[in-house]
Amino acid sequence: MTVQIPHPSVVLHSGDIALACGLSGEVRVDEMHGLFADDTRVLSTYRIMIGGQEWQLLGRNREGHGSATFTFQNPQMRGARGELPAGSLYLTLRRRLAGAMHDDLTIRGYADHTIEARLTLQLDADFADVFQVKDRRLPPRLDVVRQTNREHLTLRYERAGFRRALDIQLVTSEPSRPPMFVGSELIFDLLLEPNEEWTCCVHAEVVTDGVTQPFVGDPHDPEPEAIPDTAPTVACDQLLQLAFERGHSDLYALAVPYEDTSFVSAGVPWFMCLFGRDTLVSALMAGIIGDWPARGALAALAPLQATERDDWRDAEPGKIPHELRQGELAFRHVIPHTPYYGTHDAPALFCLTLWNAWRWTGDDELLDAHYETAQRALRWCDEHGDRDGDGLQEYQTRSDRGYYNQSWKDAIDAIIYPSGESAKLPIATVELQGYLYAARLAMAELSERRGDQGEAIRLRDAASTLRELVEQKYWLADEGFYAMALDGDKQQVLSIGSNPGQLLWCGLANPSRARRTTKRLLADDMFSGWGLRTLSATHRRYNPLSYQRGSVWPHDTLLTAAGMFRYGLRDEAATLIRGVLDAACALEESRLPELFCGIERELGGPVPYAEANIPQAWAAAAAPLAVQLFLGIVPDAPRGRVYLDPWLPEWLDRLEIDQLAIGGSIVRIVVVRDGSSTTIEEVEAKHLEVVAGPTEAALWGLCTG
Repeated sequence: MTVQIPHPSVVLHSGDIALACGLSGEVRVDEMHGLFADDTRVLSTYRIMIGGQEWQLLGRNREGHGSATFTFQNPQMRGARGELPAGSLYLTLRRRLAGAMHDDLTIRGYADHTIEARLTLQLDADFADVFQVKDRRLPPRLDVVRQTNREHLTLRYERAGFRRALDIQLVTSEPSRPPMFVGSELIFDLLLEPNEEWTCCVHAEVVTDGVTQPFVGDPHDPEPEAIPDTAPTVACDQLLQLAFERGHSDLYALAVPYEDTSFVSAGVPWFMCLFGRDTLVSALMAGIIGDWPARGALAALAPLQATERDDWRDAEPGKIPHELRQGELAFRHVIPHTPYYGTHDAPALFCLTLWNAWRWTGDDELLDAHYETAQRALRWCDEHGDRDGDGLQEYQTRSDRGYYNQSWKDAIDAIIYPSGESAKLPIATVELQGYLYAARLAMAELSERRGDQGEAIRLRDAASTLRELVEQKYWLADEGFYAMALDGDKQQVLSIGSNPGQLLWCGLANPSRARRTTKRLLADDMFSGWGLRTLSATHRRYNPLSYQRGSVWPHDTLLTAAGMFRYGLRDEAATLIRGVLDAACALEESRLPELFCGIERELGGPVPYAEANIPQAWAAAAAPLAVQLFLGIVPDAPRGRVYLDPWLPEWLDRLEIDQLAIGGSIVRIVVVRDGSSTTIEEVEAKHLEVVAGPTEAALWGLCTG
């Protein structure tokens, strides 16, 4: 697929600053646009006009995560010296983000006479909280101050201790003719001779609590590559390679430094923050690119583990946080995100991430550093995650600003009955049970490593009991499928959705039911051709353009595919993976967004979702997970070995990876498809035992990708 369907908006980002703008680079206050820093929109309007009219966009080009160039011409217009034909003026806007935002505007005249025209820049800020922008609930801002001085503009907001500002410096090629300031508008009267240029630099720096964040580097230099030279490299068919390279780069671009490592922020522009579930799942999916996402996630989340009950924040002892925010609403405690603990899956996912990182690294110091945190998290699952003592995980918020749904499908209308009504709280979604099942088995192995054989036996027994309970309570015999949830009355929520796919990833389903579940997931109402729909197309409230009632989430599809691999259903898994990779290659820059619409493939290319995060962490991790699945890599660094059970689909003839880190070894693997079989052509793995072929241990390892 080479269609390259554009995303609905242009999102540039670098570090903890991001810009969401229109396709022509403009920022409009009435759209979900803006320059965002510290969960605040520090620039809400940025428009460039010529003669009172909008420029005509000619083209745009992305040059990196934080760089883009836009080109324009003037429309047919009347100037001070009469009619000015379209195309008499050519505008280039080169934009770069790196800690701050820097724009270079260049206007060249192409008329055969002097052009006299009025250029207007409209720059303004409402300093709205990111939640207010997302919810489109913008209160009047009476406290915004605009200060001007020749070629300098400061937009400042201060209220009861919350301080944010944007310092804007303007440098033009004609400093003797500074702009006029009229409200939020900067007016330049241009006088251009034939082939003469006028230039202007717009340099905007964010000021948080009096501290200015400077631009990192030289804004006129090319943007540096996000991926370090020591990172793993992949060579294969372009379909997989393009998606892998883009996802790999996006994960590094989403990295947030923390102490001596980094964690992956959830997504741009709405979730540039520590986000428990997303940060952990991304680390689980992307183990093949290195251990830093897992190390960073564990290090950043562990100190925030709850130590007491706090109903406002849905916190209880041992719970791992969901989301940490720094905007004004959090500052004033209008929202509970300081941090907020309203997710039911992060504790089990923390345990899985620790186990998976240990399997990749063999680092007992890492295990020792976080083992007690993981124990407390698992204890929370037993003592608080199980609300009614029936052995299942069920959620219900206690906060008046808490989330109704606290599984990964957290939209208020995500878990619904066939009638379309929201399921009654407390809700026990099926994949939550899978996470706990896998976490107990993972912690059993870690307990053995720590010398506690009794705890390991107890955890494996508890996992077995949970498995029997789920098979009894959730199975829908007539559908050959699992219920997406049990409601507050412990009745099955009979709507068909993608939730059971992640049960396969966790390895809970028995093999025969896993095969039936796989068949149901691949039916036309669930598989759009681009990926799995979150809700069946036959449901009365199915809407492919919604957030979680029929949209496709790439990570959800890939985790399901990982589950199918676990049960030996490789052709079926490859069907799902191929759909997602085709979508990636059809979308702009081969970048998978957080989600896209569930429109069936027969009606055209993948349809972007209007408000998706682009890039987003676990979408970026989808292609790296696909590479690991096809190579059949299961690390076992603590025991000095790696399992290899590769399988390539018919559309993938060769796959190789180099500079793969497992324990202290750097590994190279080359596999090829020969007829209908896949063979290992080359393996370099010094100091590691290579175990080829399927084994029980390898199947378990695929549980977490």
